[in-house]
Amino acid sequence: MLIIIALAVHEAAHLIAAFILNIKLDKVKITPFGFNLNADLESIGFISKLVLFFAGPAANLCLYIIFKIAGGSKFADANALLAIINMVPVVPLDGGNICRSVMEIFLDMKTVCRYMIMTNTFFIICFLTIIHIQGNYLYFLLIVMALKGILEENRSLIERNIKRKFNLIKYKRK
Repeated sequence: MLIIIALAVHEAAHLIAAFILNIKLDKVKITPFGFNLNADLESIGFISKLVLFFAGPAANLCLYIIFKIAGGSKFADANALLAIINMVPVVPLDGGNICRSVMEIFLDMKTVCRYMIMTNTFFIICFLTIIHIQGNYLYFLLIVMALKGILEENRSLIERNIKRKFNLIKYKRK
């Protein structure tokens, strides 16, 4: 129950950041892993993206500090866990979105997508290793998230390729 409250605070922080930054959300979906806030990220500036992505983990970190100072509690630990997990550089987690945003400054989108696919694959291998060694099957949730991220990155590559080819055909007709 405590992790659900921590997750609600995490997502509320993202919503508040989006509201303050005037970021229009396309849709808000409830998934088995929490809420999924969808926005047109290509129209958002770099700093705004960072604020948006850091908002959730920062809120959890603040709650962790407050409740730890107040004498410690399982709620503090739940917030620490959620902040740490969300900073893993796996898309669609906040850490993955932060890495992606930083790479977008220096690299073209095709390369960024490929790097994120490789990063997600690396972490899937790490999570499988942890499961094998520790027998902690909760890491399967992170594997599912990483696989979802790989599918999203592949979809993005395909969409960009289709748009590029469509624009070439359109250009040749003129």
